[in-house]
Amino acid sequence: MLKKFKKSKHQTPLKRSLSIILVWLSISTLSHANDNTLSRIAGTGRIVLGVSDSAIPLSYLDTSGTHIGYHLDICLRLVAAIQKRYDLPQIKVVTVPTNLATRFALLDNRTIDIECGSNTVNTSSLQQALLAHATMVLEIRVMTQADNKDLSISNLGGKTIGLEAGSSAAASLRALARNGAQKVKETYARQAKDTFALLTSGRVDAVASPTPSLLAQRALSVDPSHYVLVDGVLRTDPIALMFRLQDEELQALANEVIDSMMKTGEMARLYDKWFMQPIPSLPQALGIPIPQKLRELFDAPGSEMKDI
Repeated sequence: MLKKFKKSKHQTPLKRSLSIILVWLSISTLSHANDNTLSRIAGTGRIVLGVSDSAIPLSYLDTSGTHIGYHLDICLRLVAAIQKRYDLPQIKVVTVPTNLATRFALLDNRTIDIECGSNTVNTSSLQQALLAHATMVLEIRVMTQADNKDLSISNLGGKTIGLEAGSSAAASLRALARNGAQKVKETYARQAKDTFALLTSGRVDAVASPTPSLLAQRALSVDPSHYVLVDGVLRTDPIALMFRLQDEELQALANEVIDSMMKTGEMARLYDKWFMQPIPSLPQALGIPIPQKLRELFDAPGSEMKDI
């Protein structure tokens, strides 16, 4: 039980204000600690999904302004499982745009319940949130202007590279510098489409992003033939849905849904839909076969954790 603060004749207005703030923070912390997201969803019939506007094809806006994508489809399967578990007539789904720089804060302050964008499974993420079993493996690659044909992963030194704020690519570029390559200059943008715009406008020599994003943005450009992928891969990351640290029950349900989708072949079919077939808003299919590492995760859900 919280102790009452007695007003002292020696207590200044500032000290009294600080006491009130401390009491409020204690109550707020206890309230959040006891807040069960699944129970709240069951009670309100409402869930808020964090989505990206331009992480094609994981989560993005189509031409009608509706959020769609591979990860959003998986999130909606989880919503259906919640609805079934609590025997709800319906669940109202609300989407809130997030990006790599804002997603943790929006989860933590309860603006969103699930982050359905592109979330790397690594030590840094696991210190701030819970992640479901990985549902995607992304290669981080570099794209440049076609006339910059001599550029390679090994000679990025001295170049200006465009990055999405919060991207794991930055760590790889800095690792290259530590291993003897010349340091690169980093220029950041808010989202994938903004990052690619740095390249099309000539503000950077190249951009580093997940391969699907690079291929999608190139396909949407005025002249896709002007841009080429540089040989080599900066890094390979497992990607997953993300939850608040306190939401173990929601994470467990998500893993049940994901494991079932992988074992029945539903996840492979969903991958084919978004990565091999024509999708809304793009003039052509991305044409990215299932990576071998993702096939291994389909056979052994959650096995990405052994490498963390």
